[in-house]
Amino acid sequence: MPEEQDAGSWIPGRRRFLGGVAAFGGTAAFGGAAACGSALALGGTEHRQAWAEEPHGGPARPLALTHATLIAAPGVRPPHPGMTVLVRDGRIATVGRTAEVPEPPDARVMDLRGKYVIPGLIAAHVSGSGIGADRPSGEAATAARLSARKSARKGVTTVIGPGSPPVDGPPALWPGSVEARDEAAARRAVRRAAAGGAAFVGVHPRLSRAAYLALAEEARIRHIPYGGHCPDAVPLAEASDAGQRIVEHLYALLLATSTRDEEIRHDLARIDGHPGRYRDWLRRIRRLEWTAVRSYYPDRADRLFDRLAANGTWVAPSLAAHRSLEDRETDTPYLRGIRAHRLHLVAELHRRGVPVLAGSTHADGLHEEMEQLAGAGLGAAQALRAATAGPAQALGLADEIGTVEPGRAADLVVLDADPLRDITAVRRIASVVVRGRLITGPWA
Repeated sequence: MPEEQDAGSWIPGRRRFLGGVAAFGGTAAFGGAAACGSALALGGTEHRQAWAEEPHGGPARPLALTHATLIAAPGVRPPHPGMTVLVRDGRIATVGRTAEVPEPPDARVMDLRGKYVIPGLIAAHVSGSGIGADRPSGEAATAARLSARKSARKGVTTVIGPGSPPVDGPPALWPGSVEARDEAAARRAVRRAAAGGAAFVGVHPRLSRAAYLALAEEARIRHIPYGGHCPDAVPLAEASDAGQRIVEHLYALLLATSTRDEEIRHDLARIDGHPGRYRDWLRRIRRLEWTAVRSYYPDRADRLFDRLAANGTWVAPSLAAHRSLEDRETDTPYLRGIRAHRLHLVAELHRRGVPVLAGSTHADGLHEEMEQLAGAGLGAAQALRAATAGPAQALGLADEIGTVEPGRAADLVVLDADPLRDITAVRRIASVVVRGRLITGPWA
């Protein structure tokens, strides 16, 4: 079994400032072997409610990772061999060439010749209920802690969830959603989310255009971001212009790049959703997705993607989630055509400068998502960025996580192979550092 140092009990967290940058969601930041909670920021102030595993006894010894090939900012800076990362008190204290960084006499030293150090992976699931919506207690807290441990062993050191229930139109497709039947209800949902300490509002597909625009206006008034699905009734360009920070999934892009979008939107409105039946809704819109694929118009797509890039709208394609939801469906030619078109859309998003995130609800899904993104045209470096520096930037947490730099949280993954040569190397984990606490294999 892995060595999980300094495991302990759930304890309350802390407040801190993000220097004017607003975090976008609830986070479970795994301190020690694990933690679970909400990292919430509004107007630059983060309110973190975390239940973290703390050490028994005094503070942990400093940790020196030496002679490593460091990939400090994937997709932004090149790798550097022969580097040392010195960790102290849960933070990265020093980064430099091994020959130039002295090892503290009380440090635990790990010689990482032939190994690669990357930032801890960030699993972002923007539109679901996610971790952070409710404070775990009793059996729920135990389950959250076990889930956090499992994720950390696979290199996921931060899980991003909405921190509040998603807002949908009637009938809501996701259990626990807030149903906003009109503009007033949408505004109330935003006010409740803000008053409850959430840092963003999740949006779901059945929200009406009027309710969505009311939600967007109230979110601007309350200085609280929002993201998730682009509702069926709202053109994607309009949602981007209104300020939606992250668009999750590719349904809206399929529609917006089609010459038959008005016809498809009309047919979408006629589909009767069933409360809590998200999978059923997905199956029923498959025919409309195929119509959108066959009426794809490249010039229209280019104009849309340029607009998304100019607005700084992030897209989380959720390719692995699409695949998982379709596993039980008959593998028809049109379903294969939809899958191939999704990969084309991702490649075009990247080519036109639209920032892409690797969204997922769990560690295995995140690994698969990165592999799909790399194969879709991003390449290994940008796919790795989509699960590290990218979500940290999108969520306003770039001064805290996502890169390996002095002052950042000590969330690190040590790999046995080079992920820039082959992105599947993210599965070949030698050890993980979570908020400065070391977790080592074997990973049985």
